[in-house]
Amino acid sequence: MGESKFNKRINRYTANRLNGALVGVEEVVKLLQFKGPSWTGLYSNSWQIRVGKEKTTGTRRAGNAQPVKSPKMTPKTIKQAQKRGFIEWEISNLARSAPYAEDKKLGRFRRGFAGTKEIGIKPRTKLGQQAGKFQESGSGRKGLTRRGDIGGGTPGVISSRTAVVDWLPKTLKGGELKGKLRLEFKKGKSR
Repeated sequence: MGESKFNKRINRYTANRLNGALVGVEEVVKLLQFKGPSWTGLYSNSWQIRVGKEKTTGTRRAGNAQPVKSPKMTPKTIKQAQKRGFIEWEISNLARSAPYAEDKKLGRFRRGFAGTKEIGIKPRTKLGQQAGKFQESGSGRKGLTRRGDIGGGTPGVISSRTAVVDWLPKTLKGGELKGKLRLEFKKGKSR
């Protein structure tokens, strides 16, 4: 026997409300794009949102940061979530450079060329070029460093960054992220 019209209507209503609330997840990605490093834009455009088994991913290309839309909940995915008792969502970054961009791994960072790729001496993205975000030091780096550690090396050599050290844990622990989520989930309830 098929599902009643009433149950279908409830599931559609629930899906609409959840999709409205998931705008908060999209806003979190925008915040991470803004707070994180943005030199070529590859890292900024490699965020992925997973809701249940559905995934949406940024362009994974260099350039200015592009918004990432959350996967949409359907009555079918709502039913699956009801069986589990929760809806799981996750935000991750798929860029190969993610451990460096998130200051988790030491590396050698050079302006101009990165290995065989020319990355330039200034950020290529509008976000990376913003005053206050793009920071330079009048000395080079000290060998292997975290991405955000600039200066302390050879005087007269310029080192730079487009996000402060440990920007990700600071953003995750800060009230701005929690506030965005609360606000958007409240909006989603009223949609």
